[in-house]
Amino acid sequence: MMTFLYSSWRDVRPDKSVVMPHLCLPYFGNMGFIIWRKFIGKQILLDTYSKIRKYGKYWFSIPAVGMELVISDPPTVKLILEDLDSFIISPVRSAIFGDLFGQGIFLSNGESWAYQRNLARPIFGVGPRTEMFEVYHKCAKNLVSLLNEHYEKKKPIELQQLFKRFTLDTFGEIGFGYCIDSLIKPVPFSTAFDWVQAEAENRVTLPWRKFTHGREWKKHLEEIENFLQQIIEKRRKEGWEGKSDFLSSLLEMESKKEINGVTSKFLRDQVVNFLVAGRDTTAILLSATFYYLSLYPDVDNKVRQEINEIVGNEIVTMKHTKELKYLQNVIDESLRLFPPAVPFNTRLSTKDITLPNKVWIPKGTTIMYSPYWIHRLKEYWGDDAEEFKPERWEQKDILKHPYQYVPFQKGPRICLGMNMAQEEAKCCIAILYQNHFKLELVSPAESLQYAGMAILYSKDGINVNVNKLN
Repeated sequence: MMTFLYSSWRDVRPDKSVVMPHLCLPYFGNMGFIIWRKFIGKQILLDTYSKIRKYGKYWFSIPAVGMELVISDPPTVKLILEDLDSFIISPVRSAIFGDLFGQGIFLSNGESWAYQRNLARPIFGVGPRTEMFEVYHKCAKNLVSLLNEHYEKKKPIELQQLFKRFTLDTFGEIGFGYCIDSLIKPVPFSTAFDWVQAEAENRVTLPWRKFTHGREWKKHLEEIENFLQQIIEKRRKEGWEGKSDFLSSLLEMESKKEINGVTSKFLRDQVVNFLVAGRDTTAILLSATFYYLSLYPDVDNKVRQEINEIVGNEIVTMKHTKELKYLQNVIDESLRLFPPAVPFNTRLSTKDITLPNKVWIPKGTTIMYSPYWIHRLKEYWGDDAEEFKPERWEQKDILKHPYQYVPFQKGPRICLGMNMAQEEAKCCIAILYQNHFKLELVSPAESLQYAGMAILYSKDGINVNVNKLN
């Protein structure tokens, strides 16, 4: 009874037409409900999605502090992604990931964000992206060797970790001119980086872990810092003249006094932010694509046939990847159902504002959306919205609203590496199929267990047997 009375008293919804489905406890809001759902094994992403289907595309939630509006509405997503003055990256995200990402582009707003984005923009132009294919092929040799080893030993392999090693190697050279070779020998950085990301998620729903797991947190952060400083110091020592990687360009501009404020902390934040962008996004995209290719043999056969007809035994180039139209459909559909993005994307309103559906929210309201939810709205995608159908992308009017598909966000903060990620994925798939690999799920009947706060991934991994076609 006391809980009910307190819940009624705390019903501070600015718009009473929008439902607030959870009871709220004193000082804790509905965090008790969230912690309980996690404790009994519920996937928060899917649990929230079920409530969207039940309560609609707008509903209020009250975490321990503040007001939160959960949305699944493309017009509202358009507003919050385009109006950067009225909606900023929430300080809550900085509190969760600040130790890892520092003041890099992922957590920045305003002039700091714009400055860092302009520094990074040149590396993702068509010219540099064309040259990246040489790096993809170089690192793919080690990828093929590792898969051959598992094939010969008939030993399964986990795709997410496999492709994280591949993309760590490729982006190490592209972004920092640093040969990591994690496909030859795994580096402790990857384990530490994954642990910190997972622990950051745990701390949101289980806040006492900040104290119970503080020692492990510090140990893994030190491992990450040592790795990042190793990259930076190696580039400083070897010099940057004649180098085209991102880190070298920063050091060169610093030496010419073209940019200011290039401290060790600034360089460290740039390196870690671009590592997670260059490593995790493409790795999860590749893992998800092979997951669906394994589930749908007919789709897999069409992809193989297209690669054989367009690429054959030639060295894969950017021109080839542009011509692989059906593979692009497969990748688009993988991105739709398994978007390698921030699963819970939040913005904080800086002023009172009325949203597109006439819902009014006050300054200081957090708005949360997920590409996972948006990409499954039946009114936009049809009754088969939750089915994997690459052919849907052959429709000219597939997008009824430009913001119903946001795997790389949209608007001013759209991912700079969007084209690079898809080109690298298509190049990698083509190379593996040229080598006749067929990756088959160990347990195809098992559904994915989603997790992640910085990026969506499969909690239990995606384990496959490595086979080859005759």
